[in-house]
Amino acid sequence: MRQRFLRLLPGIVVSLGFTLWFLVRAHWAELAQALGGVDLRWVAISAVILFTEFVIRAWRWKVLLWEIAPNARFSRLFVATTIGMALNVVLPFRAGDFARPWLGSRETGTPMLPLFTVAVIERVFDILGLLSVFLLMLAVLPPQAEAHGELVTNLKLYGSAFGVAGVLGLGTFLVLAAQEARARSTFVRLASLAPGPVANKFITLFDGFVGGLSSVRSGKHLVQAALLSMLHWFNGSLSIFALMHAFGISLPFAASCFTTVAIALTVALPQAPGFFGVFHVAIEKTLVLWGQDAGPAQAFAIIFWGVSFLPITTMGAFYWWKERLSLALLRRGEVGKPA
Repeated sequence: MRQRFLRLLPGIVVSLGFTLWFLVRAHWAELAQALGGVDLRWVAISAVILFTEFVIRAWRWKVLLWEIAPNARFSRLFVATTIGMALNVVLPFRAGDFARPWLGSRETGTPMLPLFTVAVIERVFDILGLLSVFLLMLAVLPPQAEAHGELVTNLKLYGSAFGVAGVLGLGTFLVLAAQEARARSTFVRLASLAPGPVANKFITLFDGFVGGLSSVRSGKHLVQAALLSMLHWFNGSLSIFALMHAFGISLPFAASCFTTVAIALTVALPQAPGFFGVFHVAIEKTLVLWGQDAGPAQAFAIIFWGVSFLPITTMGAFYWWKERLSLALLRRGEVGKPA
């Protein structure tokens, strides 16, 4: 218990520090005025748009499972996706990323190792999707945005880094998937240097890992997964753009794309459950960089936090109750069969 607390402590400190910074610097009068004038219709539209992100994620998961779990039902994968994303909000260490493969294993009867491998592949597609949003931002960047030269320069730098990482990562997966026999032969020779039981364990892990890569052997499914990833990240930018209308913020669509990139970077930082503080400050600073006043930017950050996390957490909690799950069962991996 003490070790877990010590591992969680840095994230708590980061979140607490940013939350206090956000609150101390808050322009309360302007913030309250912005919140009082928000158009709830656009807030609802933004929430609906963003919630479809989880439908897209579940569909991409089904595409990537086409060979190792061809009979996986979309409805059940959606349930597992919502529960996993909800757990990422309320529990530390992105526990939902581990729970989702367990839930997927329960539904499909597939061993968890290939499902964990597919989860890694999804991260690669997420990087490529994020890169597509970055490229879209540059494509729709209006001429007057040249005043933000440093901002655009930094975005090019980070976007290029994401692009290189995504290409290298996907390339590695494709090589392993396409050259499974040759890769396994090389790995077996290397593993033979270890004692017999250890070598067998390594080979078993390798087979499970490469087995999860089977989904990318099909060009059709590879393209489908890539397009769904682009749609997923574009969907997030569209939700932000809709919420800008709720506050009467007149910024180009490129600003919402940039905000999407900024959020993706900040949620990767170590922080406490709930994404408090870091999330809010990142959005506020992003909008201020685009010329918005601090008060409305802070109000926007508060509402977008609610739009991002409250609907999915509520839905995930409902499915958690309906599936009769518990943390004890998930720790043991005894998730049972669907209710």
